[in-house]
Amino acid sequence: MTKEIVNVEFIQKTYDTNKMDSWSKEQWKEWRGESDDNTGIKIPLINDNRFYLKIMGIYYNEETKEMFFGFDTQNKLDRAINIQFGEWKIDESTFNLSQEKPYYLKSCSEVRGFQKSVERTYLESWDFITIEINLLDAETNQLIREFEFRIEKRLVQVF
Repeated sequence: MTKEIVNVEFIQKTYDTNKMDSWSKEQWKEWRGESDDNTGIKIPLINDNRFYLKIMGIYYNEETKEMFFGFDTQNKLDRAINIQFGEWKIDESTFNLSQEKPYYLKSCSEVRGFQKSVERTYLESWDFITIEINLLDAETNQLIREFEFRIEKRLVQVF
């Protein structure tokens, strides 16, 4: 079985706050955003006729020094699956999640949310993330699909 490589570009807006004195009303409005704009990080990874996976948020817990990833997922197959995470790379750091308990999804499931975390502090930002995922048949544990998601953050200065 061939590993499916999925390249994702995550665009994050930045603003030159050193020039705030000269911003127009429209620029201030853009920087503050509207209440509907506060959707957080949403990074679609895959959505085909068999599987759906999207990162719904990334946040840090300063007390536990963990970086959390919130996912939404859906199994569209007519058999139950387990989502088994493999190796994650966040910039220069590597994390092996393959020994963690897989996430179970019944056949033809509704969209469900779950979280995974790695040990990383909020002081360590990120530019590039690689996430390996195996979809396994829940009864036989046989590999159905294998993914490697490569997420690159690109900063775009708006003004």
